[in-house]
Amino acid sequence: MLRMLSQFFILSTRGDTIAFREYRGDVVKGTAEIFYRKIKTWPGSLPPPIFNVEGIHFIYIRRNGLYFVCTTKFNVSPTFVVELLTRISSLCKDYCGVLNEEAIRLNFVLVYELLDEVLDFGYPQVTSTEALKACVLHKPLEVSTDVASPKLSGLVGSREQKTLPSSAANKSVAFGSGGKGGDKHELFVDLLERMTVLISANGSVLRADIDGAVQMKSFLTGSPEIRLGLSEDITIGKSTAPGGGIGVPLDDCNFHQCVRMEEFEKDRTLAITPPDGEFTVMRYRLAGDFRHKLPFQMLVMVEDKDAKSLEVVLKLRCDVPPEQHATNVLVRLPLPKATTSVSHNLDAGHGQATEFKSADKVQIWKLRRFPGSSEQSARFRLNLSEKGRTTRKEIGPVSLEFEVPMFLCSGMSIRYLRVIERSGRSYTPFRWVRYITHSDSYVFRI
Repeated sequence: MLRMLSQFFILSTRGDTIAFREYRGDVVKGTAEIFYRKIKTWPGSLPPPIFNVEGIHFIYIRRNGLYFVCTTKFNVSPTFVVELLTRISSLCKDYCGVLNEEAIRLNFVLVYELLDEVLDFGYPQVTSTEALKACVLHKPLEVSTDVASPKLSGLVGSREQKTLPSSAANKSVAFGSGGKGGDKHELFVDLLERMTVLISANGSVLRADIDGAVQMKSFLTGSPEIRLGLSEDITIGKSTAPGGGIGVPLDDCNFHQCVRMEEFEKDRTLAITPPDGEFTVMRYRLAGDFRHKLPFQMLVMVEDKDAKSLEVVLKLRCDVPPEQHATNVLVRLPLPKATTSVSHNLDAGHGQATEFKSADKVQIWKLRRFPGSSEQSARFRLNLSEKGRTTRKEIGPVSLEFEVPMFLCSGMSIRYLRVIERSGRSYTPFRWVRYITHSDSYVFRI
């Protein structure tokens, strides 16, 4: 039997309630405050996706700094509710154009319209972007996104190469298939890869995994068929890879239900009839051998200076091609508990900044833009209240966060992207492609 939900609410990172719906009235008031207080006082890091407080089950996900939360007193399926919350967050993004606090606040009437259609007396109803178009009447208000981010590129092979800011894809499906005003037919494709890397103190790679996804957002008229050509040298399962792993050897992959696979085995072409809104065409995973080098290497040196100080030298190298660059690079260096203060010496340029978080005993090193095939170094002098035998062992491991636009370590690429109109209507859509590599967990042991 499908159990019902009692409440749904959206919280900001500060704990402000942005949206709230009460469905059954069977739980105490102030659940949003109870939830926020619990996640802020949970020992260690964030609590698990489901936890119980005095007989109330809290189930939540976090997306772009927002908490999407459901409460219930019944024994519901956690995975079912997490999937429902994921669908609600996707609907907010599809209809608002972008998912952030400003967009939800500016379009709160639209968000409440969606919630009223998705949940009725705590029972899930409709979560399809396309099906809800007939029910949602409020038009969204656009949110300006001025944050610097990777640009979208016109597809390779087209006559004229162009670029757009990535915010161009932040349009609502409520404006119609042709985009705002119906005067532009566009197709946005993202190839996203998240890297999990662990490197030992001697520089050997202990683990290197990539979780990738091909995401698509369509603003096309009618029901066209999209033909997406991926790298021809993709192999599924490394045991079948010719030449011992040459090409793009995927460990496994899966596809959206709208993808037809008739030609995939022949020439790695996908036939797609896209639904409304943003969706994931393909997910894939690979480990071990990559076509390109790992994007970052680091050398860490620790030296004793005197009885109450240590010096840590970080040399970070960006091994992406010289015509490319990494952005929003953040190095996190855990320090000994006895650290009282830190002084630093940085190489010039590249928008660098440092911060010593005394409460957490962590040194932060930020680089806004890091050119490819270059090296940066930072020297930190640690002033200690005392130095013991294990003080040096408390340093590290060093973790790295970054984003590399228009670069994929796996070598995955799009050969072509074609739109075939079934109704015979003649128009030329704009096709935009973006490659991005993110760090998921990128760690250097010391």
